[in-house]
Amino acid sequence: MSKRDTEKVLRIALNFLEGLTVEQFQELIEGNAEIHYKAKEKGFLKEIQRIERKARHTTDVEKILEGYTKKDLLQFGDELNLPIKTRDTKKVIYQKIADHFGITDSAEYESNRLTGEDQWKPMEDAMSCCNSVEEAKDFLLSQDALRLKKDIVVFAKHLGVYVNQRYTKQELLERIVNSVVGSGIRGRAMRMED
Repeated sequence: MSKRDTEKVLRIALNFLEGLTVEQFQELIEGNAEIHYKAKEKGFLKEIQRIERKARHTTDVEKILEGYTKKDLLQFGDELNLPIKTRDTKKVIYQKIADHFGITDSAEYESNRLTGEDQWKPMEDAMSCCNSVEEAKDFLLSQDALRLKKDIVVFAKHLGVYVNQRYTKQELLERIVNSVVGSGIRGRAMRMED
């Protein structure tokens, strides 16, 4: 048995022991309980092998498991005896799976990923060049990075625009456009009147 295999077995045993209650642990120590080995069917064997062979980063794990629902990912984690909770997001589950296989994102790889500032700055600059509220709204609607409501909320926070989580996507976009472009138009109008 290799050192890595021994480490895996000890991790499994440690996870099992951590899951025991104090009473169960005491019963085991006193010899009133036993631990049994039972081989289980590998429903996710193909995916496990692909992760072991190909995955170098957390995003690789996400790509391999991208067609799975959260319920499937929970079953996958259960098969690997991972401490996954039902309230964990898919992103957290992918990270736990990657950690299980010893996959960590290197600092170089992480630095190559776009930060929020780098991602939003070009959109902010392009939007500030818009001459009308409608033009800015059309521009934002055409952006793939703003397809999801949560992305729109993050973009609004980046711009310093107050938004309520209960707003619809349309209301969020209108609020952003009015705050950024509308204020610029109003400011130009006021300067022209003086």
